[in-house]
Amino acid sequence: MMSITGTIFCLFFPACLGILAQVIWGNTFNHQILALAMFFFGIEQARMAKLDLQLVHDAQKQVQDVRLQRFKIITIITIILELCGFYLASMYLGWGAIIILLSQIWFNLLVEIKINPNADKYIKPWKITERLPVLFADILGLILMSLWILEIADLWITWILFVMLIIYLSAKAILFMQQIEFFPKHLNS
Repeated sequence: MMSITGTIFCLFFPACLGILAQVIWGNTFNHQILALAMFFFGIEQARMAKLDLQLVHDAQKQVQDVRLQRFKIITIITIILELCGFYLASMYLGWGAIIILLSQIWFNLLVEIKINPNADKYIKPWKITERLPVLFADILGLILMSLWILEIADLWITWILFVMLIIYLSAKAILFMQQIEFFPKHLNS
């Protein structure tokens, strides 16, 4: 049986390659920049899919909680929707991005717990109010992507979406580095 990492890699890799091809052979510079952003986002979403599935798997071994099954189902459906979006984006960038953003909104609306194996409580409630900034960013991305498809201020929107993604990926990288204690302790306080 293939590991979670291997399975996720095999599922996301072809779609990411299709999107990378658009970076190289895209029709316009705007399209190429947005495809580059989508390529990096695809890599990050594959990493998150693997992490979420691994967390659920490990948590189910440690804790008996019915909320874990709901989290797992929501996560799997989200991954399927993301994959549909990334494969569609490898052919029709804008429409694939819409599906991906809808999958993000779906996940952030429905998931009600956080799994943190390093905390006192393995499973913590995750209130909608804590998810509002992420939902706002997802909805803003959905609106901007819709305008991009309609070719309304597409140059500006391309750069706004690209900067939003850079900020998102930078925040993820910083959180990851803090998690592995990359920064000295005196810099974290």
